[in-house]
Amino acid sequence: MLFEQTAMMPWGHLVIGYLIYSAGLHLWSQRSPAGGPTLVLAFATQFPDLLDKPLNWWFGILDGRGIGHSFLTMVPFCVAAYLVARRYDRGPLGAAFGVGVISHLPMDALGALLTGTVPERAPYLLWPLFPAPTYPKDSFWDHFEVLLATLQLLPWNSPVELVSILLGPELLFLLVPFSVWAYDGFPGVKTTVHLLTGGRLVENEPM
Repeated sequence: MLFEQTAMMPWGHLVIGYLIYSAGLHLWSQRSPAGGPTLVLAFATQFPDLLDKPLNWWFGILDGRGIGHSFLTMVPFCVAAYLVARRYDRGPLGAAFGVGVISHLPMDALGALLTGTVPERAPYLLWPLFPAPTYPKDSFWDHFEVLLATLQLLPWNSPVELVSILLGPELLFLLVPFSVWAYDGFPGVKTTVHLLTGGRLVENEPM
């Protein structure tokens, strides 16, 4: 069924987050993303999973989607993060963080949002008003074993099948965001080199 899948891979969240952020800057500020905010955005697009997954794997709190995947917790958190960042003259970094986090949430629940079945299929979006869903128990090592099993099958697949296994249908969408990133001047690359050579993160570095 269309939109039946209720999860997106990490690179999918990164792609969607960057496209939203870049489009917003071009529309409202007529400029491309700077390097510092782009790196913050990249981290923020993964933040809900970086919060919820370890809570489940290591501490048994909720089931992988809850605190970090709820609009009721993440919107106030992002607003607070932006206000703190602005207080220290780092507003663009706070804004990029908010865009990255909030863009993650609906992409894990497209089917539920489009069909109006959030309470039944994606109650985590409104946690704690609705209880977080119960998924089969897993751990970091369960995911690692799945990855190993996939890698063991790679030599027996054609190049086309390999691409499908590794990236899935989202590969079709990679060309567009890569083109947008190139048009923007590959923001984040120069900043990454700058950080690796001992610099510090600033919000207005061009790339």
